[in-house]
Amino acid sequence: MYLIFVSTVLLCFFSWTFSRQQGHVLNLLISLEAAMLSVLVFYYFATSLYSSNSVLFLMLLTFAACEAAFGLSLLVSLLRLRGNDLVSSLSTTSW
Repeated sequence: MYLIFVSTVLLCFFSWTFSRQQGHVLNLLISLEAAMLSVLVFYYFATSLYSSNSVLFLMLLTFAACEAAFGLSLLVSLLRLRGNDLVSSLSTTSW
């Protein structure tokens, strides 16, 4: 029960961190992955507490891995196109 509370607090913290990031895209991706990790920990302990099946946990884990791969590929594309990963260089007028 304690770990569910801790993962909920961590999710709130990482969501707040994501909303406060204004520097680099890599920092945004790291905070998204940390938030997804806290969601996975929360769901794992919630399903083990109520002894239900963990099929949805495996789906969430798959989506987290796909999100990480997609985010890194977008980051590499951004670095090749712009030369930096600053959030300020992502304005729509400069495309």
